[in-house]
Amino acid sequence: MQPICTNVDLARARTENKLRKIQAEKTRRDRINSSIEQLRMIFCPIMQITEEQAVKLEKADILEMAVTLLRQKAGLRANSSFARGFSQCLHEMLRHVSLHAPLPPKDREEIKRFYVLQRMSLRLGLMLLTQNHLSHRSPKRTASRNRVALWRPWKKN
Repeated sequence: MQPICTNVDLARARTENKLRKIQAEKTRRDRINSSIEQLRMIFCPIMQITEEQAVKLEKADILEMAVTLLRQKAGLRANSSFARGFSQCLHEMLRHVSLHAPLPPKDREEIKRFYVLQRMSLRLGLMLLTQNHLSHRSPKRTASRNRVALWRPWKKN
């Protein structure tokens, strides 16, 4: 014997489906709001935002802060990787050059001075990058202004 669907059964099923959808949407919104509130609690101390300012922040502002800090973290990781690679390359170059022709002390001192200046420039760039992201300024403009000129061994100063 087949079950018989009445109009009452169909109406009840539709109502239950609507209620389930409404409940699922409410749960989804609650999860989103909870996550954004957690981000607010994490980022406000990092960004030095007071409690009064934090209350006024919109959800979009909090998400923008999260994106900014994640981009900053990715940029810092890339810069530190570049610094390690640069240092390794310089050491390999020095080893290779000294194997084939000994460097005069004056040239060694110039290379050492160049290395120190480059390390300082990289550190300064990292500090500026951090400060610029925290103050919401463009990191490219400020970092390019503060670069130290590269030392070229074929150009005697």
